[in-house]
Amino acid sequence: MQQNMKSILFFIFIFTFQFSHLFAQSEVTRVEVRINHVAIAVTDLQESEFFYQEVIGLEQIEEPFGVGRHAWFDMGAGTELHVILGAEERRERNRNNHLCFSVSDMDDFIVHIEAHGIEWMDAGGNVGERNIRPDGIQQIYFTDPDGYWIEINDDM
Repeated sequence: MQQNMKSILFFIFIFTFQFSHLFAQSEVTRVEVRINHVAIAVTDLQESEFFYQEVIGLEQIEEPFGVGRHAWFDMGAGTELHVILGAEERRERNRNNHLCFSVSDMDDFIVHIEAHGIEWMDAGGNVGERNIRPDGIQQIYFTDPDGYWIEINDDM
């Protein structure tokens, strides 16, 4: 019995020594990750530049390529929107895939986009209707010239 106990203890010692690296706590540090930019491909760069600058109200920023195929916009909080010429065609997209921007005054924003001929709706597709979430945040949806969905809310 004592020999069996010694054998078991020896086995546990060898097993623990051989495989201790599997049980050791990882010393890998977590790398900080944050969003940098969102890129979308468009069919008409000038039309999309106008839309994101004048209709949405984003500030256009310098882009480093200078080849006439990109327009970059500041989306706030250190994030950018990169609009890139290169989509083959415009197409309908799923509303669940969308960009969302927050505005300080939903009523003023709706007047602004209506002046640009933008038709807006709630998440169910009811034109001229808004969603009101349980927390009171209002939401509307519409598309950019290439069919990308935009959500606007007043969560500021």
